[in-house]
Amino acid sequence: MKLPLTLLLSAVLVAAQSTKVPVKVDGESHKLILFADGTIGGWGDSRDGQLGPRAAIPNSSGHSTAYVPIALPGKARDIAAGARTSYVLLENGTVVAFGAGFDGQLGCGERGLSGSETPVEVAGLTEVARIVARFNSAFAVHRDGSVSMWGGRFLGEGERRIVTPERAVGLPPVTQVALGGGFLMALTPEGRVWMAGKLPFGRIYADDPVQPLAEVPGLTDVAGIVATQVAAVLKKDGTVWVWGNNDQAQFGNGRRDIDERTRVPVRVPGVANVTALCGAMSGRHFLALLKDGTLRTWGNTDWGQAGIGVTGREQATVATPRINGVKAVFAAGNNSLAILPDGSLWIWGNGSPYPGVWPLTRRAPFPVQLQIPEGVVQK
Repeated sequence: MKLPLTLLLSAVLVAAQSTKVPVKVDGESHKLILFADGTIGGWGDSRDGQLGPRAAIPNSSGHSTAYVPIALPGKARDIAAGARTSYVLLENGTVVAFGAGFDGQLGCGERGLSGSETPVEVAGLTEVARIVARFNSAFAVHRDGSVSMWGGRFLGEGERRIVTPERAVGLPPVTQVALGGGFLMALTPEGRVWMAGKLPFGRIYADDPVQPLAEVPGLTDVAGIVATQVAAVLKKDGTVWVWGNNDQAQFGNGRRDIDERTRVPVRVPGVANVTALCGAMSGRHFLALLKDGTLRTWGNTDWGQAGIGVTGREQATVATPRINGVKAVFAAGNNSLAILPDGSLWIWGNGSPYPGVWPLTRRAPFPVQLQIPEGVVQK
């Protein structure tokens, strides 16, 4: 018996709605993934509860051996993964955190220093537009452009610990914040960049002082910012600029030289028409998404995170990963991930040294499709 066309269309619609569509991936030693329906999951290091209750997670040496669904008190709009703590921006504009709390990472006061395996609300945060985390520090950008910060060892200030969020002082209204190796970058709506910490204008020697917040001189028309061991920006004309130290070929100029340093942004050669830029701290590599849906990459590719079949060295010139038609790209730890228009998720780079750890059991020097298990994400 043939089904009526309306029933067939309804079945197709239900099937489409039940498919998890990824929209963002973030993390280093543990990864978080956000789906379009407001649910999240993750994998990787689970030893501090940063993936939820540890007793429920199959693991090998504290690393998940399966994809982990993460229960939330509401729908998620953004995610951020610190070193040992996870953060979720909920659709009501508040933020929850779970995992380690010894440096104030949970942002809920002294009671949070022991950590939490279940989401706890970060105190006093409302009207949040996006969240960022790196190491033991976390930041929230509010809808009015102000910034709140909490956690530990912020901008080279020793062992200072902020157990409940404080508003950043001295910043103009911003749209983006990025955290690098001891430095902060912030982007204003006008396309100007402010920085502070160990690398505001290229801190390249050990005795260089920690700098206060200040605007990067001469840098305008910026569309995006990236902070790793070096600083990088995507300009509105589609070019990429970087400054700091070229010890991992992050300049993309054909050289890997620990003595090549710059305090002013220099253009990455051979990269144009870029619409999105990302970089990883431990991966020490960059990925640029072009208008035509192709990618460009440079920097370290010890684990194959360049996606060009190369492992065990740096990629000193800009190269093209073996994947096309990309909608979004993410550099997460020693891995790279891409989302295609059909909602499929692709991954390449490091496989875990721990037996049976999900999702890659060995290095993947070329992109491979990552299948998120059906029906495991809790609503």
